[in-house]
Amino acid sequence: MDSQSSQSQPEPTPGLIHPPRAARAAPVRPHGEEEIGVALYQPLRTVDVVLATPERVAANVDERLGLGRLALVFLLAGVAFTVPYSCVLGIESWWRLTALYLGSTLICLPSLYVFTSYTGTRTTLGQIGVLALLIPASAAIFTLGFAPILEFLRLTMEKDSEGIGWSSISTAMLGISLAAGVLQLWRCFLGSRQQPNPLLLGLVLVVWHVVFLYVFVRMFTVLEL
Repeated sequence: MDSQSSQSQPEPTPGLIHPPRAARAAPVRPHGEEEIGVALYQPLRTVDVVLATPERVAANVDERLGLGRLALVFLLAGVAFTVPYSCVLGIESWWRLTALYLGSTLICLPSLYVFTSYTGTRTTLGQIGVLALLIPASAAIFTLGFAPILEFLRLTMEKDSEGIGWSSISTAMLGISLAAGVLQLWRCFLGSRQQPNPLLLGLVLVVWHVVFLYVFVRMFTVLEL
């Protein structure tokens, strides 16, 4: 009797206890060469590559796939997307935000390579370059989004009023843009599989960010933004 009842019980559905392999999380797929190529001439695709898929960029860096094109996409984004905000500040200042974000990053790029090498992370200068260029590329896209807001504030507010002028708000928006770029760099580092010592890497990156922030503030002052 017991044996018959045990035989009549339905078999448990495998997928409810142990999901089939197809249902489990698939490995992150890096951006293909064609996808990156499209981002070179389609701005919306550029935004998607730079901001929306840090884990896929990390996969590209890990597998050293399409690094040259990715670097070109990030470089062009860091230049082109800053121009509208810069022009709101003044047509003659069209280049200043590029110098601020991209210039600060390039100045600190060698130190980032040295710092990451110190942690035992086996990465090439090209890989570190792609990751570093995420900062100006992401920041530039944020400034593009802030440009219409700044133009409206310039038309309706004084530059330095008794309260908060549009110049102070502009400084805050540039700071937010920088923070977005730094956060994007962290998202890619955390998504990378080449981390022999994640804790040490995190501590070293914090120190590097302090150096980078000092250079950025100094650049901000020199450019009179």
